[in-house]
Amino acid sequence: MNTPIFAVALDGAMSEGLGIISKFLFLIAVVVIAHGGWQVRTGNADMGKMSIVGGLLIGLAVVIAEALFQAGGLPTISVGQ
Repeated sequence: MNTPIFAVALDGAMSEGLGIISKFLFLIAVVVIAHGGWQVRTGNADMGKMSIVGGLLIGLAVVIAEALFQAGGLPTISVGQ
């Protein structure tokens, strides 16, 4: 009888944690993309493009992971807004 309550509490906690991680990753992605823009401006276009693409992947990491879990049929946790 305690198992469903524990499962709901665990899902809520995991969702909250995933929301915090996604906000942290968003801040890191903004810094990496800005650094990539600065590299392009200073003439290092190749490294700048790599930084911009890397920043986009970092920012979308949670969304990509959720899509892969859903495609594999595994249970997933939604990010709390």
